[in-house]
Amino acid sequence: MTEARDRELRVLAIDPHPRGFGYAVFGGPLCLLDWGTKDVRQDKERVALERIGELVRRYLPTVIVVEDCAHGKSRRNARVRQLTQRILVAARDSAVEGRAVPRAAVYRNFAVTGAGTKYGIATALVRAFPELMVRLPPKRKPWQTEDSRMSIFDAVALGLTYFRSLRRAGTARPPDAQSRIASPHP
Repeated sequence: MTEARDRELRVLAIDPHPRGFGYAVFGGPLCLLDWGTKDVRQDKERVALERIGELVRRYLPTVIVVEDCAHGKSRRNARVRQLTQRILVAARDSAVEGRAVPRAAVYRNFAVTGAGTKYGIATALVRAFPELMVRLPPKRKPWQTEDSRMSIFDAVALGLTYFRSLRRAGTARPPDAQSRIASPHP
């Protein structure tokens, strides 16, 4: 496979959370290249954007995918909503397409697996990508805060939902460079 074709398929999915962000890098819908979390303790927005910039320079994504926090049903806090919008602006400034995927689309995408919860989606992702098993936290109790490792699974789910939207639209690959603008809605 050529480098140009590889680049056409490169997707960086990012899931910000209060303590940093999770990410997943895809070389196609079945090719998970890298994943992880980045912890951000101080000056959160600036440091998060710097670390995302490092990922962009390292992986040269064609598309950056985030959750659509502007969607009416988004339950994200104000800081995460603002960071998500800044990620889309940074994507546009880097000549990378930015896509925002509603959380409801993720749940619809995974409904066929019987997954109706975030943890159900995470276990479905482990079946598809066994290498993620070591990062799957135990199922949380209602009184516990969410483990930051869940953001990895949220990022993987966002990326796969983006690929699914391409298939539904009949698009074999992301749009060309002229249409790579940050869009808050897919």
